[in-house]
Amino acid sequence: MDLQLDVLNPQQRQAVEHIGGPLLILAGAGSGKTRVITHRIGYLIKKGIAPGDILAVSFTNKAADEMQERVAGLTGADRASKVYLSTFHSLGADILRQDIEHLGYKRPYTILDGADQQSVVKDAIDELNLDPDAVDPRRILHIIGRAKMGFCEPEQLEELRFDPMTQFAQKVFRRYRSALRGLNAVDFNDLICLPVKLFQQNEEVRQKWASKFRFVMVDEYQDTNQIQLLFLDELVKDHKNICVVGDDDQSIYGFRGAVAENILQFENRFDDTRVIKLEQNYRSTNTILETANALIAHNPMRKPKELWSAQGEGEPIEWVGCANEREEAEYVAAEIERLKFNMGLNYRDFAILYRVNPQSRPFEEALRSFRIPYTLIGGTEFFDRKEVKDFVAYLKACLNPNDEVNLRRIVNVPPRGIGPTLLERISDFASEQNLSFFNALEQVADDPSHIHRLGPTAGRHIGELVETLAEFRQRFQQARESGTPLAEVGRSFLKDIKLIDHLRNVEKNPRRARRRIENVENVLGSLATFEESEGGTLRGYLERITLDRSYNDEDEEQQHGVKLLTLHSSKGLEFPVVFFVGMEEGYMPHERNANDPEDVAEERRLAYVGITRAKRKLCMTWARERTRYGTTYECEPSRFIEEMPAELIDERAASGSASLRDKKDEQNEKYLAALKSAIFEE
Repeated sequence: MDLQLDVLNPQQRQAVEHIGGPLLILAGAGSGKTRVITHRIGYLIKKGIAPGDILAVSFTNKAADEMQERVAGLTGADRASKVYLSTFHSLGADILRQDIEHLGYKRPYTILDGADQQSVVKDAIDELNLDPDAVDPRRILHIIGRAKMGFCEPEQLEELRFDPMTQFAQKVFRRYRSALRGLNAVDFNDLICLPVKLFQQNEEVRQKWASKFRFVMVDEYQDTNQIQLLFLDELVKDHKNICVVGDDDQSIYGFRGAVAENILQFENRFDDTRVIKLEQNYRSTNTILETANALIAHNPMRKPKELWSAQGEGEPIEWVGCANEREEAEYVAAEIERLKFNMGLNYRDFAILYRVNPQSRPFEEALRSFRIPYTLIGGTEFFDRKEVKDFVAYLKACLNPNDEVNLRRIVNVPPRGIGPTLLERISDFASEQNLSFFNALEQVADDPSHIHRLGPTAGRHIGELVETLAEFRQRFQQARESGTPLAEVGRSFLKDIKLIDHLRNVEKNPRRARRRIENVENVLGSLATFEESEGGTLRGYLERITLDRSYNDEDEEQQHGVKLLTLHSSKGLEFPVVFFVGMEEGYMPHERNANDPEDVAEERRLAYVGITRAKRKLCMTWARERTRYGTTYECEPSRFIEEMPAELIDERAASGSASLRDKKDEQNEKYLAALKSAIFEE
């Protein structure tokens, strides 16, 4: 075991060597919390704790994978593979996979993604004869999600008591719940709610899981919500061996239901809690950290921390006033060119952070004008693209014949003459005969007379679909025994369902058709990667991409450009140079959150997160005028700038846009001169 504790600072080591009882690790930004978590897992194993007794929970599969890799480096791959490293949702999915029948569901169950949930909500709205123009399905789904996370009914949500949509959400919720049970399906929130319900109703099941995990660790604890807190309570209430790592100053997901009080009240919830602060920052200069410390100190409800660094003072923070959003964007583009040359950096070392997605547009235009490559983080997710969702639905339907949601999605893709009317007739037949939707399709294929006026072509197509799904279900199941790669079976499956031919036929633009076909083929590529790296099954792969939408990594080409992303998306990332743009009232704090003290406190935490993403240099910009919806209005600097130390900030004005383009030419001349000099010297 390659576990060396001398690489830790004194506070990190104290946290690692604490074994029994509740432990709260207040890990400031850039303080090495992942190192502490993984070394603590290694230390527990070194002290004789069985790896299988350890549960470490994070919020993303990416974070869990990183921990797995680091633990393997400390303990060896065999021990690391036995540690239960998981997200909350994956843990809930595993618990339900084994014990969901205690709640009246059948195994296997189906997990609905966001689009499927919206579809169920829309059906409920139609059934209730609600006005589709007045009732927004996404808003209804949001309220339902908040209710589930609060373990209550929508009408009991105090913060939404006066929301006119809540009364509709209450009605839809009943239909939605019933529809999910009828589909033997759960949504993302159920993966947390149902295990809690299971534990509270069945003590034997609760004790089984609680005794399995004798030591529980939770990363990013400040992002937990009320139901996740109950989930953890049920797991640890017998032994209290819980270690949580987090930073209340980085609690920025209140809009998702995260409760900052969970970390603030941890000591009150668990008696004899030991608290250890990690304040040494390994990322940023002291100028950046002192600015962040001064800002966040204005929040009244927090655990005091003072981040510091051994990396020196660094450059002053730049505070740049611009005439308008165009000048702001061109100033940033010109500065990227200048700093890239002067600091010897690559484009990927720069990030532009903003409060909301629409702010990216002028920066995209400026970067294109300056011919600077960039990546916009937060566009359409790979697995949300229609052609990808269709193929994944085929795989899910192939794996689980009781998955009515995905069967309905693919039954007429490519077109088989099975429109909405015929689909409802088949559903009615299934209901009348007490059959699953797939069994109804089988019977209709065998005897088309079950469905009135079913054409021979549609009947034949249904039969072909049923046979294809049954054949490939068996082939996928046998793949592991025969050593056949899953992607190879998947490629044959893709050919048989004629999805590629369908995309060629429906897409008039050849380039777009090629791109959509490549998207479908990339599913096979990611399946192959999953099987190769994790030795997983098709079921494991489908669950992985359903629970973690970030599994499809960026293309290698995209990784080299400047990153454009929201402040929320930036959490957990770091960049040598950060441009924190739009630092004015209305954006920071956002106009929606500018009056309520609690909302302003969260906006301040969001600004704190943005500042602490910078390693070497931070530049904050604001515009005196902005144009929105065709109207130009005057702006005021963010109130937060007044809360930062003036002596650490270098205030300046951006030059005119013409001189910015001169700077671009000037930088090119410098670059060419340096290149010629280097060639001459060689």
